[in-house]
Amino acid sequence: MQYFTVFRFVSAATAASGLLLALMACAPSLNWREVRPPQGQGLVLMFPCKPEHHERRLTLPGLNGGPVTMHLLSCEADGRTWALSYLDASTPERWLQAPHALSDALCANLSVGRPASGDARRDLGPAAVPGMTPHPAARIWQMTGQRPVSATTFEAAQVQTWLFTKGLSVFQASVWAPALREDDPGLKAFASGFNFPH
Repeated sequence: MQYFTVFRFVSAATAASGLLLALMACAPSLNWREVRPPQGQGLVLMFPCKPEHHERRLTLPGLNGGPVTMHLLSCEADGRTWALSYLDASTPERWLQAPHALSDALCANLSVGRPASGDARRDLGPAAVPGMTPHPAARIWQMTGQRPVSATTFEAAQVQTWLFTKGLSVFQASVWAPALREDDPGLKAFASGFNFPH
């Protein structure tokens, strides 16, 4: 199942390494490694498992100007799906639209709609990734809904997602699970790994 789909980065490499070592000691099922996504504007991030890369041409509702090439990296570890999806918006107009379109697509996958009411979609604040291009829609969201597991079957799911941009590229990192805790050290390690070093 493909899901198309940001938190302040601690820039000191030693701090990140110490955090990851502590996490590995606590959760041996998480095998952290550095990943540099292809055509990812130099993004570097940490995945707790080896992600597979897929790309496909698709039309994204809410994004004008025809289809885009969507990239997706994802893997499963510790009962959670870890993912990064991204696209080149190509124009400033589409760059402004793309974060909303990606967020709406995630909401549709979770059957929560937009705008969501109650706790179905919570804004956790602005996303801040070192080296990113500022964008008004660069935010961190937590969403609750139902994840499709077949054409007729759904299961409860929570997703934490980080939306951010670099140049005209738009990124959506996410973690999917039956339930997520805001103080989950895995979420913190994943988010603290996002970086555009150059």
